Order: sequence, then structure tokens, then C-alpha cells
Amino acid sequence: MKINDLLKFDSTLKIVKNPEWPEEILAISALDGLLPNSFIFIKNAKFLDKFLPLVETARSLKLGVVIDEKFYSLMSAEFKTKVDNLDWIVTSPNVPLSLTILSKPFYDLKMKDMNTQVDGRQMGTTQIDPTARISQNVFIGEHVIIGANVEILSGSVILPHVSIGDNSKIYPNVTIYPFTTIGKNCRFHSGVVIGGDGFGYTFHQGEHKKIWHMGGVIIHNDVEIGTNSSVDAGTFSPTIIGSGCRIDNLVQVAHNVKLGRGCVLCGQAGIAGSAVLEDYVVLGGRAAIGPDSHIGMGTQVAGGAMVNESAIWPAGSKLGGHPARDLKEWMKGFAYVRKMSLKDN
Repeated sequence: MKINDLLKFDSTLKIVKNPEWPEEILAISALDGLLPNSFIFIKNAKFLDKFLPLVETARSLKLGVVIDEKFYSLMSAEFKTKVDNLDWIVTSPNVPLSLTILSKPFYDLKMKDMNTQVDGRQMGTTQIDPTARISQNVFIGEHVIIGANVEILSGSVILPHVSIGDNSKIYPNVTIYPFTTIGKNCRFHSGVVIGGDGFGYTFHQGEHKKIWHMGGVIIHNDVEIGTNSSVDAGTFSPTIIGSGCRIDNLVQVAHNVKLGRGCVLCGQAGIAGSAVLEDYVVLGGRAAIGPDSHIGMGTQVAGGAMVNESAIWPAGSKLGGHPARDLKEWMKGFAYVRKMSLKDN
């Protein structure tokens, strides 16, 4: 796809630098995973601050940018000079909507020619270790790699471009979507879904318009996921589950979440998009983490607690309540309210 092709999909875009950029544009990048010959979206100062340290890397990768039109016009000379170093620049009057619109053609580009109807074993495109044990009624897509001593039980669906590491076990009726990488010694119980579309939409003119997710999932070694839990694909970069994580039944891990090593997520916990949980975080049952939150190493979140959107908690925190706060503070406040209510009676 060439730069002028972007305007065919979104006519509100304006090319402000290098309209004749000769290179093919191959993908959309995220700040945590810049890709060659791609571009990123910048809608405000928050995104720009995160991107500026990456400008030199972006230049080496021939990266372009779609940036908010008003924000770009008001940008300081210092920042504009840095952005102008990129190979090409396009402005948008509505960056979230442009992201939504452009996600579809790049999703189609990545998924085109993918065969999801014929088993990769019939096509001769799979790499399956001879020690792997695969039950009847298992579908394995093209370009799947299955390691030594992997066991996959009946009814499971392994879609194209999936890799499963040695000694992992997939129980019945598990679905693994394309572009998922699974490490060694993992166990996924019945009903688990890995790599489904993230729940991302842009509301425009009375309609929820879909953001197409193509970032996939990376699950490291020694991860166990309980029945009917979901780990969604990242938007443009992968959702990541660290080594040794333990995920209970009925847990939701949204797009672009990053779990460190050894995290424990108890039943019905939910993590919204782009949240980061550092190593050994524990979420009690039905705990909820808001989008873009950052939870420090070893933090414990009590059952039913709800961490607000974009919250930042330091290592070793103990949280409870809604909105979540220091557990002792919440318990004291709860006890005081109860005491006052009994006093009034």
C-alpha cells in the first residue's frame, strides 16, 4: 500500500510531508512494537511524549505518522522539528476514527490468502514433532508449529500461524486464533479462547465502528489457563502473558495487556485494554483493572476491587474497594460507615 492509498480509505486525511513517498507501507505500529515500513497514530501530547524517545528508531525503520491535525498545528517548534524528521506525515481531524478506518485494510492485508478451511496437515505446511499426540477431531491450520510431547485433545481448533512449545497440553474445545505464540509446559483447559478480537470500537455518528485487531498473543513458558477464560489479541502489537502466570476460570484478559512473570488471576477477574501488571501481581476473584492502568510488582488486589482507568500503583501495594485504594484505608472507611449506620439505628 502506498501513502496515497491511505486517502482512498479515509478521505479526511491530508498529506503534509512527502506525498510521493515511494516505499510500500506494510503495517500499523504500536509504540511498544515499531515495525519496518509502517506508521503510528498520535492524537495528543501524551502519545507524543511516549513517541519522542523512539524517533531515531522510527527513522531507521522508515516509519511515518498519522497525527491529529489541530495538535500538529499547535505543536511547539522543538517538537515539530523532531516529528518532521520522519519520512512522511499525514494529518487527521479525528485520529480515533482514522485508526478505526485504516485498521480494516491492514487487517485484510495481513489475513489475505490465509486458508482456514483446509487442515495444514493435508496441505503439508505444518511442522509437528513426531512425539506430539493429537486426538481425532482437531483442526490444525496452515503454518502451525507444534513441539515435542504436545498433547491436543478433541474438538480443539488451532488456526494458522500458531506455535505451541514442547510439553504443552491443550484440553478439549480450546480455540487458538492466528498469530499466537505459546511457550513450553503450558496447560489450557476446556473452553479457553486465545487471540480473539479485542473489544475495541469507535463511536461515530450513532454507530460503534470496529477496530480490527491483528497483533496476536505471546504466552511464555509454564502458563496455566482455566476453563472458559479469554486472552484477546493485541490491536497492532501482541498481548503478552509472562512465564509462570496462573489464570483461573472465567477470566478476561483484554487486548494489549502485559502480564509479568508469576501473576495470579483468580476467577472472574477482568483486565481492560493496555493495562500492565508487573511480576507476581495477584488479583482476587472478580477484581477489575481499568484500561491503561499500571500495577506494580507484587501488588495484591482484593476480590471485587475495581482499579480505576489509568491508575498507577507502586510495587507491593495492597488494594481494595471501589475505587480501589490502600486496603487498610478502605477497611477503616468501611468499618466507619458501618459503625455510623448502626449508630443511627
